[in-house]
Amino acid sequence: MITGRLSVVALVALALIIAGPGCSINEVRTVEGLVVDVTGTSPSDIQAFSLRRADGAVFRFEAGDVGFGHGGFPAAHLREHLALADPVRVTYRTDGERLITVRLEDVET
Repeated sequence: MITGRLSVVALVALALIIAGPGCSINEVRTVEGLVVDVTGTSPSDIQAFSLRRADGAVFRFEAGDVGFGHGGFPAAHLREHLALADPVRVTYRTDGERLITVRLEDVET
């Protein structure tokens, strides 16, 4: 009887250990806000950008596989959002502390 209970407790503990770190890896989320910073080596290259949500929270995103200038969201267009304070919607995945952009969209105002 005790052995059975210990086995169940051990299985639950193992599941929590495995699921705990896994919950933050590759979890996909979406946030909307204003672009407040763009980092890149040229106007057509974006390596990262920061977005400020309406509540003031700031997120720093890596470019990921968005394809700036390669049929995706154009780098120049993201820079327009920065200059004009037009909101964007960012879909991103997490990898530990890193926020990696999956998709960018204009937000209709």
